[in-house]
Amino acid sequence: MRKICSQGVTFLLLVLLLSLGACQEFIHNSFDTFTGRIVDKEGNPVVGLELIVTQDLDFGVAQAPVAKSIIYKVKTTIRGEFRVVVPSRTDISFNTKYFLLLTAPVQFEMEDDGMSVLYRYYSFSTAGRDTEGMIDLGTLKIVRE
Repeated sequence: MRKICSQGVTFLLLVLLLSLGACQEFIHNSFDTFTGRIVDKEGNPVVGLELIVTQDLDFGVAQAPVAKSIIYKVKTTIRGEFRVVVPSRTDISFNTKYFLLLTAPVQFEMEDDGMSVLYRYYSFSTAGRDTEGMIDLGTLKIVRE
């Protein structure tokens, strides 16, 4: 009887420790702010471009990526700038990656090993946050299809 009771207490303590430690995905009362600027090939700001912020993209065969869930839809300002605020995730969270997905017939132009590559999405992580929770994505170039 004593062995069964001891095992039950051990099991309860283990469950309690796991639930306290493993479930902390977000940092209480803390937010990350993603900022950036969208320009065209000539370096001019792109005004009113709608961006979707998501953590889940469906990369189907022979189709453009589709957001499985949308966190935000945001449009660029007259200066081509955007700003998104999301709850901060802990460094041990399973998913600290986000995606900016374009909704218009445009693509992001990125440099990869000296070559220009086009993507319908831009991926980024919260790993680059500064002490105030700011993540500057810099200037992103798009090309129209």
